[in-house]
Amino acid sequence: MIPLLFLLAAPHPVVRDMMANIHDNGFNPAANGLYINWRYGTKPLQANFNGSGKTDAESGARPRHDVLTDQRYLHNLLLYKHLHPSDTAFDSDLERFRKIVHDEFENSRNERGWLCDEFIDMYRLSGDDFYKQTARSLVESYAAGISKGPAPVNFKKNANHPGGYYRVDNMLQQGAALIQASREFHKPEWETLGRRMVDFIYDHAWFKPYHCFAITMDNLLLPDGSLNPDETIYRDSTGRYTVDGGVVRLGGIGQIITSLLHAYQATRDKLCLDRAPDLLDVLSPDRNTLGLWDTRNLGYFNAIVFPGKSYSDPGKPKLSDSKKESGRQAHMLEAVALANRLTGNRYRKLEDDLVTVVTTKAYFAAGRGVPYEQAADWSLLALKNGVNEDWVTSEAMGIALMALQQRERTNHK
Repeated sequence: MIPLLFLLAAPHPVVRDMMANIHDNGFNPAANGLYINWRYGTKPLQANFNGSGKTDAESGARPRHDVLTDQRYLHNLLLYKHLHPSDTAFDSDLERFRKIVHDEFENSRNERGWLCDEFIDMYRLSGDDFYKQTARSLVESYAAGISKGPAPVNFKKNANHPGGYYRVDNMLQQGAALIQASREFHKPEWETLGRRMVDFIYDHAWFKPYHCFAITMDNLLLPDGSLNPDETIYRDSTGRYTVDGGVVRLGGIGQIITSLLHAYQATRDKLCLDRAPDLLDVLSPDRNTLGLWDTRNLGYFNAIVFPGKSYSDPGKPKLSDSKKESGRQAHMLEAVALANRLTGNRYRKLEDDLVTVVTTKAYFAAGRGVPYEQAADWSLLALKNGVNEDWVTSEAMGIALMALQQRERTNHK
């Protein structure tokens, strides 16, 4: 009989397979970081495909690189070592990416609030003070931006949007990060700022009838500089693509839920705990208020779209169900696993279904990883030229690995 402790120490086969694929194929020496994506099994390796199915080399574009995938891979390496300390297969990557992320994120001011969550966790896993100081640098930048502006959000302006606009998910995550970090760094004034930030978003971007947020809001300020009580939904078609702030995808919602739950863990503030299930309930298969859950093939459809103009008139949301984001919806698994730990397994069935989604639906066994997106039935998407999107992406795999490993860690505590 195999000892129970050995069984608990064995990684999920999908986790081990994806980690090995990234280790063997993911590193791009030209960028000193991970490739955006790659087609497994090609020799020489075909990597960094664009939306037309051409690699950067074929299209003549400058090689692309996303530092966020480097950071997430390092977090996954730290989690893997924590969960499976006797496995030394990825120790060289752990050392390599520690140096890479140090160079990429020292004194970071990145606006993504979830990064603070991740760096605090990386510090707890490793004891390396660099991660703690990076989290502090991030939160200091959030606090500095809020204190200088007329509203408790870090907003942007340009000629097309003179009233100011902001990403709702980023601002909610920043607010939750400030609340969490206030306890980590003994800065009570950060908690005050964070609560103002979160409350402001709920007052200006929370579509109460649908228990959902817009993703980007616009016209924060009126022409006289005062706060606009009825902000508009951001839309912009001046670039290569139309950007619609009324499009809501599950990745951002999952990260919001996780951030709120982390703020609750730091403060035991019941409001943070209550707000997370308020988002989750309408997304659960048994309620499925927004129609995002696919009852036939499992998983969440691509998005819902609020077609209206403003906070007071968001319009009735429309379902975008032709495809699915493969990796980013795994943020929901991480959120649900944590929510179950804090609510007595209120969403146990959803957690089990999402594990099935991540490990058997989104996971593309022939590519030993997860594509960025797939068709609604989980088949590979075909591009206009008939080529299938059969390459796996470092972002999607990083998110899926994080969800599976954080769930394992949560369940073993």
